[in-house]
Amino acid sequence: MTDQESNAPVCPDWIWLISSNVHVAKDRGWVTTYTPFDSVLKCSLFISPGHLPVLGVGTVEIPTKCSPNRSGVASHGSLKLEEVLHVPDFPCNAVGGNIGDDYIVLLSQGKTKGSIKNSQGKNIAYFDRNRPLMTIKVSHRAGGPKLGPPVLQQGAEYTISCQWESKEQQRWLMHQLGSGRSNPKANPEGAADNNSPYTGAEKDYLKAHWRDEYDFLFAHGLSIYKEENRAKGRSLLRSLMSADNPDENRLDQGTSEHQDLPEEFVKQLERIKKHYDSSSTS
Repeated sequence: MTDQESNAPVCPDWIWLISSNVHVAKDRGWVTTYTPFDSVLKCSLFISPGHLPVLGVGTVEIPTKCSPNRSGVASHGSLKLEEVLHVPDFPCNAVGGNIGDDYIVLLSQGKTKGSIKNSQGKNIAYFDRNRPLMTIKVSHRAGGPKLGPPVLQQGAEYTISCQWESKEQQRWLMHQLGSGRSNPKANPEGAADNNSPYTGAEKDYLKAHWRDEYDFLFAHGLSIYKEENRAKGRSLLRSLMSADNPDENRLDQGTSEHQDLPEEFVKQLERIKKHYDSSSTS
């Protein structure tokens, strides 16, 4: 991050979008760990253009107020979000519906619109009743991001939503694998090579979802003219097939098709499949 980016005021508005599948940060200043990554974010029909450029992915820690009834140190909390997209052209910051994977969101009719609790049931944030939409009450904290003026105006009507399409999530997964974040295990003796030629079933799956290998590789930022890219593609396709049918797509020897992928990436693939039936419907 440049000095200019770190010192620039950031948009303070963080809204909860229950129908969205990803977190979004409007300003680079919010993002701590940051990986440059070119992608696109699909937005609602009321945001033009329909797809906005993504510049990177990273971690955000939002300084929050836990409750309107507390003061002092006890009133402060922190909401940590992983794999947040940096999208400068998005109207504001967004917490996706996938926050339910790590936190508990409760709605309320009292002094707040609701609260966010951690896995132990402790309040770490609340939604400000004096702000539009489901806006998190952000804390002004020394050492935290310099907060700019609110973007969302009270009384105005907003229709905001976004989706990070499955093909883009898969590209991000491949980028992580290609960047050396994976630590593949050696195949046990007798296990099939995960980079062996496509089987007949795999070719059928490829044709049904991407027409051919060229289109599949192109959709994931890979080239059919580079053998290392084709090897990555075969590994990814087998992982996708296993995520689609975890009880059916096994190697002949009984080992998982994605046994050479780290657990964190297998979980990411399964999460992608949770939100999308298949890549062909993206």
